[in-house]
Amino acid sequence: MKHSRFLLILTLLAMTWSVPALAEKFTIGFQPYDTISYQVIVNAELGLWKKYMPEGTELEFSPALQGTIVANNMLANKAVAGYMSIMPATILASKSDQAEIKIVASLGMSEGTRCSLVLVRHDAPQFKNVEELARWLDGKTIAAPKGSASDQYLRRFFEKYNVKPKEYLNQSIEVIATNFRTGKLDAASAWEPTVSRIADNVGEGYVRIAADGSAADNYDLGILVMRNDFIQNHPEAAKGYLRSELEAQRFLLDPKNQEAVVEMVSKYATGIDKNVLWYSIYGQVPLDRKNPVREWKSFYFNALESKNISEVAPFLYQEKVIAVPNLKDWVVDDSLAREVFSEAGYTPVDDEATLGYIYGKQASESPFKKK
Repeated sequence: MKHSRFLLILTLLAMTWSVPALAEKFTIGFQPYDTISYQVIVNAELGLWKKYMPEGTELEFSPALQGTIVANNMLANKAVAGYMSIMPATILASKSDQAEIKIVASLGMSEGTRCSLVLVRHDAPQFKNVEELARWLDGKTIAAPKGSASDQYLRRFFEKYNVKPKEYLNQSIEVIATNFRTGKLDAASAWEPTVSRIADNVGEGYVRIAADGSAADNYDLGILVMRNDFIQNHPEAAKGYLRSELEAQRFLLDPKNQEAVVEMVSKYATGIDKNVLWYSIYGQVPLDRKNPVREWKSFYFNALESKNISEVAPFLYQEKVIAVPNLKDWVVDDSLAREVFSEAGYTPVDDEATLGYIYGKQASESPFKKK
């Protein structure tokens, strides 16, 4: 009897040992039609996250057409992390009564050359200066995806130059592109790669870039956001994902990887020419820009990133977009990103660091240019 009982215990133990641990599955939200998400595509395609996240972890990368969609999925606990610009990130993080969302890392920043751009129809006048552009915009039909970084830029542009449009429409990037093609829009703001797709630099030629972010002191800042319960309940997974994000940013910044990056992105941003995809992140925008830097990636928040983040909530509150004048103190937290940065072997100088820069190139330098 004792022998049988002993065998039963051994059998039960063996069954327990043989049952594999349940895999943790998480969803990452991103925008394939936005250069802000190109590195997450690199991460997904190369499987970088598998090197750093706990064994048994599964990731699903969920595409969306706009940061606000990613934000809604995070509020509904359908995604634990998301890629978006600072405006939708701030709107999302202001809703702490629905879900606690943290702003945890930088995806890249520019002086308004990614989505802080005024696009005008191709037959618009050649403006001598920004003030002349602003006066032409009075009484015109203008559009942007509301709640996006492009919307933030136009609101600041209108405020600074006292522009009074005939209509300011809420339209998706696809509708904006279509309406420019059919002559239904005078001006708009959108983001890459849609900008390069419809503009006269390497694209269809329906629009011209008339101003960048410097016209309204508006920087572009990409943000990685995470649900706080994900960070608290799965700290190693959160840290591991950040480590893979760092490696993906480094891959994208390396000039020798440009063709590989575009090949990967083209699998997700379907219907867009590879030459346009290349130009959307590595090309010079606007064409007459004097500063060669298209974008830089710092991973955590340096003084410039921190300043930009701090300015957005008060602006959105003033514009009656969010209900609070400032984000809660715990929301902006790049401590985990700084930890990852240090463990990866990078050393900041005076608490500031930049992984690298992208210098805008001419269309003739594209490896995908038409022969």
